[in-house]
Amino acid sequence: MTVRFLHTSDWQLGMTRRFLDTDAQARYTDDQFAVVRRLAQVANETNARFVVVAGDVFDHLLPDRRIIARAVDALAAFTVPVFLLPGNHDADNPAALWANTDIIDRLPTLVRVVRDSEPVPVPGVRAEVVGVPLLSRKPDRDTVSEVLAGLEPTPTGTERIVVAHGQVEGVAFSGPDEPVLISLTCLEAAVADHRASYVALGDRHSVTSVGRSGAVWYSGAPQATDFGQDAANQALVVDVANGAVEVDTVEVGSWHFVAHDVELATPATIDRLDALLAGLPGKERTVVKLGITGTINLTLHTRLDAVLEQARDLLGGLVVSSRRSDLTVVADDADLAALDLSGFARAAADELADQARGDGDEAAAAGDALMLLHRLAARSS
Repeated sequence: MTVRFLHTSDWQLGMTRRFLDTDAQARYTDDQFAVVRRLAQVANETNARFVVVAGDVFDHLLPDRRIIARAVDALAAFTVPVFLLPGNHDADNPAALWANTDIIDRLPTLVRVVRDSEPVPVPGVRAEVVGVPLLSRKPDRDTVSEVLAGLEPTPTGTERIVVAHGQVEGVAFSGPDEPVLISLTCLEAAVADHRASYVALGDRHSVTSVGRSGAVWYSGAPQATDFGQDAANQALVVDVANGAVEVDTVEVGSWHFVAHDVELATPATIDRLDALLAGLPGKERTVVKLGITGTINLTLHTRLDAVLEQARDLLGGLVVSSRRSDLTVVADDADLAALDLSGFARAAADELADQARGDGDEAAAAGDALMLLHRLAARSS
């Protein structure tokens, strides 16, 4: 008999993003809780019998009390059992929220925090959940493989869902400052000899199938959290039956983090950047990171400032990456003519232009002064 469930992770409730202003951050936070309710709706629409959340329900060990209250309220939308696993951001240690019985007691009756690795039968379903909760932000050993090694093959007719949080070898980089990786060999061996029907992973924020079995997956974050997450905003609807696994994705989030590199040189290149930013869908929930290179004059730089200012007013966020940018602004004769200065003022502008063509801090300061002068002239014209 097929067992269907919903696999999600990395809700990161309470997360703040430095590139969001106050209004955008408020939208982002509101949408995090809307996504939780959307997941409850998806569970109903797909006839999922239960939900596993593979770690990082919250973004902090001790979230703000309002974040906790809103999470409890959103979790009440589920009409099937929900299993929450502590991850690295909300690890289950004595100083963290999961050790607070007042919080645990406030959770809806269908919601259970998996705080150990004892098999938990799913009510009304021939399935059990085995979790591997994290006790610290950076585990010092591969506890997932330890738990798997202690499991017997799943009883006939029962599906076992192993829920874990962390990076898997072969998928993530391992270095001296990185957390211990989960052994892919151990994961695939557990699936092969029926100690696990499916391994639900969290920590990677893009949907990712791991290994060759087709039974080990990262669900990704249901709401994108940063750039480079090509397959976020989703959850997984999983069917398991006697060794067969089918996984479908369903979109639940609406925030997008996109990066663009542009080279500027002429008015047409500024126009193309303007059109690119203006054409983005869902602007209030889109964050853009720009890498800007090239050489432009003061007139085009003033135009660029106007384009970016307009975009910032409309987008969820706009970041100009210093690492990816190398834009040179050079005052030319047309810029100086456009200032329409004479006498002492023109002489001062000419001197600044000469200084700006040099190197060092004085040249940079002269260039900044010319750009300010040009902006002020543009606004007064």
